[in-house]
Amino acid sequence: MEETLVSLSQYRGAPAVTIILSTHRTFPDNRQDIIHLKKLVTEAENRLYDTYDKREVWPLLDKIKAAEADIDHNYNLDSLVIFANAGHAQVIKLPVPATDRVVIGDRYEIRPLLKALQQLEHYYILTIGRQKIRLLEAYNDTLIREVNNNDFPYENNYHTTDPMRLQQADLVDDLQREFFNTADKRFKKYYYENPLPVILLGDNKSVAHFQEEMDIKNIVLRTAPGSYDHSTHYEILRATFPLILQHMADKETAALEAIANAQSTQKLLVDLNDIYRAANTGTADTLYIEKTYFQPGNIHNDTISLSGTSDGEDVTLVIIDTLLQKNGKVVFMEENTLNAYQGIALITRFS
Repeated sequence: MEETLVSLSQYRGAPAVTIILSTHRTFPDNRQDIIHLKKLVTEAENRLYDTYDKREVWPLLDKIKAAEADIDHNYNLDSLVIFANAGHAQVIKLPVPATDRVVIGDRYEIRPLLKALQQLEHYYILTIGRQKIRLLEAYNDTLIREVNNNDFPYENNYHTTDPMRLQQADLVDDLQREFFNTADKRFKKYYYENPLPVILLGDNKSVAHFQEEMDIKNIVLRTAPGSYDHSTHYEILRATFPLILQHMADKETAALEAIANAQSTQKLLVDLNDIYRAANTGTADTLYIEKTYFQPGNIHNDTISLSGTSDGEDVTLVIIDTLLQKNGKVVFMEENTLNAYQGIALITRFS
């Protein structure tokens, strides 16, 4: 999704149409999505004809309606977005909610993708048992896969049944360490292909020993005790998702602390024009913005003028695009968390 986001954020050309639809995962609710999407497409069509020459509109509408027809609503997630211009249309389904909206301008509305990337924690799960280690991959509370091949689940062959040798604690520990070390080497292959953070599940002693054997340090998000050798996917995700929620809450707390520290060192901007100038000059580091923040207006001679109504282009979209082009970062915050800053704040690289 990161590559798609970059590609879409770089597009410039009018008219560029973004249609955002809140969707449903299950029948019969997802039947409503077909009707609501048709209404949004009609809205886009009417607005295009009101603004552009019909010869510009026709090929674009063809792309939008072809994309609409190809959508299988039986596999909807929580929202979908159509990005379209006269030469291309793309549909992206997202596992995060969104508000129905049509955006028409010279660039795409990419915030649904940005929000999805930040609201989704993509991670590995390793269940650490003395006799078996499992590897799973998940988004938030949704399983993507459990690896089931020659690598995992990995059964412990480093053990002895000799009663005399079992009484030698050092030998048993050495065999256990060798098992964990080999499992870590198997896991590294997957990590290097797709480097993601890890949650470790298992009894405290085994998890501690496994972490000692891990070659790649500082990739463990959280750990949780328990035995998961034979647990169902539901039981495993029930253990990991609260850890992910806590991790996200910790990130938001850290963001608020970063904002407060920037304010104390004169590196914080909250005025939209100041923020836009910093984005343009490349001095913007991180923009923090509430998920529901919206400011219609226009930009002329590099100055933002707010419209005072709900009509017009959302100028924060221009700010976000400009900032991303200059290697800045954007962090979306929960509603009301930035009340002290009127919903938006920028940390600059220099004071």
